[in-house]
Amino acid sequence: MTELRIGAPNEKQRRFLLDRHRHIAYGGARGGGKSWAVRTKAKLLALRYAGIKLLIVRRTLRELQNNHIDPLRQELAGIAKYKAADKRFEFPNGSTITFGYCACDGDLDRYQGAEYDVIFIDEAGQLQKAWIDAINACVRGTNGLPKRTYYTLNPGGPGHGYFKRLFIDRRFEAGEEPENYSFVQA
Repeated sequence: MTELRIGAPNEKQRRFLLDRHRHIAYGGARGGGKSWAVRTKAKLLALRYAGIKLLIVRRTLRELQNNHIDPLRQELAGIAKYKAADKRFEFPNGSTITFGYCACDGDLDRYQGAEYDVIFIDEAGQLQKAWIDAINACVRGTNGLPKRTYYTLNPGGPGHGYFKRLFIDRRFEAGEEPENYSFVQA
């Protein structure tokens, strides 16, 4: 097996990588290394926890291909096997990184009944709140592995107000526990 090499994160990326809240948002202007942090955290979790099921979501398949799948195919060469038909990396320890997208209500069907330990929603502000809720409902299971959702955010988009309320204004509604939410400024 090839050895995984990961470059040193900057301080904000390090904070994101170490955060263990249930909901972690990493937000700010473009160029803050947010997609790199998502890929890095996913790789680390997959290698640390045998059998963990990870999902990385973006709005479109093209965005996934350009920002995550293509870079990970290089970064994980000799470490994990990419199954193109399933849009999934499979690790020798049974861990998986699966890729999904959501650009319309119809795309939510693919998440019906799905179960993941950790979900990354990259550019989460570009998704509608109802889509985020439906995808987030897939974070479940009784296997004792971490259960988290990581969000990366840029200002704007259909989900902007929702994420601003939770992570910037910290105004919580019924069922939202403040201690479960953490924000890292990119």
